[in-house]
Amino acid sequence: MRFLQSLIASLCIIILSCSLYAKTPVNPPRDTTDISAYKPYIDNNLDKHLKEFIEFVSIPSLSSIASHKGDVRRCAEWLKAKIQSIGIPDAQVLETEGNPVVYANWNQAKGKPTVLIYGHYDVQPVQESMWTNPPFSPKEENGRIYGRGAADDKGGVAIAIWAIEALLQKDGKLPVNIKFLFEGEEEIGSTHLGNFVETHKDILRAEYAYNVDAFQKSDDQPEMVMSVRGGATMEFTLKTANRDLHSGVYGGKAPNAAQILAQLIATFHNSDGKVAVEGFYDKVLPITEEEKAMAAHSDYDEKKELSDYGVAAYTGEKGYSSVERVWYRPTLDVTGVWSGYTADDGFLNIVPGSAHCRLMCRLVANQNTNEILDLIKKHIASHLPEGVILTYKDLGGASIGPAIFSTNTPAFRAAFRVLTILYGKEPMLMGTGGSNGAMSVMMDKLGQQTYSFGFIQEDENYHSHNEFIRISDLKKGQYAFCMLLKYIAAGQK
Repeated sequence: MRFLQSLIASLCIIILSCSLYAKTPVNPPRDTTDISAYKPYIDNNLDKHLKEFIEFVSIPSLSSIASHKGDVRRCAEWLKAKIQSIGIPDAQVLETEGNPVVYANWNQAKGKPTVLIYGHYDVQPVQESMWTNPPFSPKEENGRIYGRGAADDKGGVAIAIWAIEALLQKDGKLPVNIKFLFEGEEEIGSTHLGNFVETHKDILRAEYAYNVDAFQKSDDQPEMVMSVRGGATMEFTLKTANRDLHSGVYGGKAPNAAQILAQLIATFHNSDGKVAVEGFYDKVLPITEEEKAMAAHSDYDEKKELSDYGVAAYTGEKGYSSVERVWYRPTLDVTGVWSGYTADDGFLNIVPGSAHCRLMCRLVANQNTNEILDLIKKHIASHLPEGVILTYKDLGGASIGPAIFSTNTPAFRAAFRVLTILYGKEPMLMGTGGSNGAMSVMMDKLGQQTYSFGFIQEDENYHSHNEFIRISDLKKGQYAFCMLLKYIAAGQK
């Protein structure tokens, strides 16, 4: 049944994408989205909101680092207080087995649909030495706010809250019912969100749902993400001795854990770029001609991207374009390797007695994360020399399933049409190589398709150093949310 649903959704995407790329003029639908009454409030409160935003981004809500657990909770409490301050008293910090969820509910629009807005307030770790400015001392510069989480995803969360604030301040009410669901574990795979949603189904149901952890292609080109890959992570350790050994005394006879790991990693891929793990592709569907056409119309400039990121050339599975690999093909990537003496200074003459590796797989429809991890473990075990001790570490994250979104829903059509009006052109329908555990959870637990409606741009360094968001993104996103909620309230289908 899940396969059939995914296939139907995929076909819907393909059918609509064919119309998007026809060379015909854009004819925006009838405008039910006049927000001239709200723009003055948004514009006049920009300075106040930027001060709030800097305070928000200053909280180091690093979900993957145990020592920051208190900061994560402090960030959740900050959000709760902010939501209550705009006129939604029913804002709560709700517990999970891990970091808390911030939930809020405004339900006074009788007879109107309910819109669920999802985002996350946790952020990625930082390599502070690579930042021009300290990542948790946000800085405004050249129309941008720099700081960890400014784009991913505190910008999206703030945009949605501020838009609701503008509507409440101007009208004293909202045109639709609103629910906020802001989690604190997205950056570690939404580890405990599934159980939370399962337990709280009754309070989370909505007719429309949108994900603010999302992108626009550029200042003048909208996009909507219609599929995400799944994800699975693994960490393992090879141990060849109970300590590091003197390289002069033991070099040449003691097994070297670092060298054995390097040899093992080399077995993960064939010379054609394919993953060499037996069974890895068994359930992967071939790319259709229609999907190839969709990728070909993605407005992707590979040469510019290579130049922007200082990459000489892209590699990967042969027989596919870069876009096809990212949208439709699974991957296995080494995300971390360490062994021996790793300090910045000095030199230690040793034969390493242990070596460590982290892997990340991005998976596509039909692949099961646990099955794939089991296949990788079998591959590792079959390629180790005798006497090497192999152990695995639980990273505390969840395996994330892929998700494909239908174009045949009122929620999709509302977002598509509003973005068309706002930008003067239709959004590009895109796949993405990234993973989003929440989207999979919402689909599995609620049957809820949660559509992308965020305003990060692709060059804003999310998951990298010097992350930023444009102040113009923050304003445009508020305009867009006001338009969207009015459009939904007008009963447009």
